[in-house]
Amino acid sequence: MSVPQTNFKSPFRFRRASHAVLTSRDLPKSREFYTEVLGLVVSDEDADTLYLRGLEERAHHSLVIKRTVGRPMCERIGLRVFDEEDLDRARHTFEKLQLACEVVDLPFQGRTLHTRDVMGVPLEIVASMEHRPRRDMQVQEHKGGAARRFDHYQITAPDIRKLADFYTGLGCRIADYLMAGDHPVGVFLQMKDTPYDLVFLERDGPAYHHCGYVIPDVQSMLRACDTLGELGWGDCVEYGPGKHSVGHSYYVYLLDPDGHRVELLLPPIVYMDGDDAPHVWDVTQVPRATEAWGLPPRRSWFSNRSPFPDVEVTHPAPGGSPVSLEDFLQMAG
Repeated sequence: MSVPQTNFKSPFRFRRASHAVLTSRDLPKSREFYTEVLGLVVSDEDADTLYLRGLEERAHHSLVIKRTVGRPMCERIGLRVFDEEDLDRARHTFEKLQLACEVVDLPFQGRTLHTRDVMGVPLEIVASMEHRPRRDMQVQEHKGGAARRFDHYQITAPDIRKLADFYTGLGCRIADYLMAGDHPVGVFLQMKDTPYDLVFLERDGPAYHHCGYVIPDVQSMLRACDTLGELGWGDCVEYGPGKHSVGHSYYVYLLDPDGHRVELLLPPIVYMDGDDAPHVWDVTQVPRATEAWGLPPRRSWFSNRSPFPDVEVTHPAPGGSPVSLEDFLQMAG
């Protein structure tokens, strides 16, 4: 069994996962969910677009939500590079890999590279954004989960090894690698010094599973759930609270009014140094490697995802199915 090795001499440098671009059928409801339940701050808004950020974030936005009349989707996931020269090198690298590129100018983030990864996931790469004041010290204004900062994405895809090779080739480090025997079924990639930035799990895809925001403590997690209940959305607590084995973080997964999934998590374990070896997990030996405690997720957590526009979804080779809450309860009964 071999784990892909990081290319520490990549032609450009990713800094971190930056932002997500989602669509919504009801922008006022989305605004209520993300500000009252998660506690995000509105940086700017108009009749068709909402820009949000966490309380610790100075970058203008980590979440963009656009009005749609069609099926809610994830338009793109955003990645940040260190500077404008890196943005140029990124374009050259993706074009050399025969991946289509387009440079556009977008509000509050300027020059932006639109491209796709090797599996077709639509990417939006930026070097900088306008700044806004941090709001972490204005505690009298904090709401819901008091989300501090954007942390990571999780994407489902049919070929984990292909994606792991692609992103490690661009300088990303593997923090955790999930195997079923000798077959890779998940990869947890980091760009910043704390994991994670990009997570890929083997299922139909590519499709957007969730994004994660870091919150300060367990009480904030419970307050977010309490707020959901008081707003009449109590059934949108989809999975958790619980604690992950991979990443060692407490978590809860919530569904927004359009069915997009978001994870609230406490700060995860740190992988600080470039020579930290990946932790390899064999899920055939530890069937519930992703949970240190707590019940398994609902079946919907495995099956429901937000589609990317104009991306063909393909299926992995047949294999074992993960144990859902419904399966667990049936076996226990």
